[in-house]
Amino acid sequence: MNGIKYIREKSNFTKNALAERIGVTRQTITLWEQGVRKPGKEHLKWLCDFYGVEEKWFGDLSEEDMDILKEKKMYRHFDGDKEYFTFIPEIDGWAEISIPCGELDAMLDEKLASTMKKKKDFLKRVDDYLKYERPQNVSLFDKILVAERGMNDIECFLDLMGMKQKVGEEGDYLKIPFRYEIKTALYAMMVASGKCSIEEIKEANESDFKKDYGIRVDEDYLNELAEFMRKHWTDRRDGEIKRVTHYLESRKKKNTPTSM
Repeated sequence: MNGIKYIREKSNFTKNALAERIGVTRQTITLWEQGVRKPGKEHLKWLCDFYGVEEKWFGDLSEEDMDILKEKKMYRHFDGDKEYFTFIPEIDGWAEISIPCGELDAMLDEKLASTMKKKKDFLKRVDDYLKYERPQNVSLFDKILVAERGMNDIECFLDLMGMKQKVGEEGDYLKIPFRYEIKTALYAMMVASGKCSIEEIKEANESDFKKDYGIRVDEDYLNELAEFMRKHWTDRRDGEIKRVTHYLESRKKKNTPTSM
């Protein structure tokens, strides 16, 4: 097996993409992978530096070599929207997701299938959210009102997440911390409402709290924010209950006939 071909395919590069990155033609990559020609010293050094492995892995590989290479971990990186994999564990101090080279294809297929199912379930939840919850005596006006309110809620969240692009103008590396600031605020509101605990959120969203992944959700900050929101929400909820109770009692009095 040709090492250049195997590593290129596992790293998620087409021949054209790798050729453009190195500064050669697609035909040159083909000749290297067919063993007709070998990379020069300069190009071989580039491959070693970019992928993070020794020269021997870019030649003809024996079955024993393949077994060893398949066990080597590859790490996910990004170049803009382009996802690719190398054997280099970190870029600019950010820990990356790692997968054994030989398991990469199966992992990506499994991940794609899982993501498509999650997307389908998610879209169903959105559709359900936009429907009127009470089936009896539903007017067309009620259906329209609920759908518009639901869309407004979702649009507000999308607008908030879209602010990452503006934050990224200060530095692209700030997008991820900003995303977790938003998630922390949402988690805090969930806790403040009393509908779930921090432990339940951590169990359902384990990766958000892993400190070895870099900047994620700060649990101390989440607790502090949840406590502040809890007080504000309790005051607002109690005030609303009091207002509605007073309104219903007033209507009841108006509708009660006076004795003659």
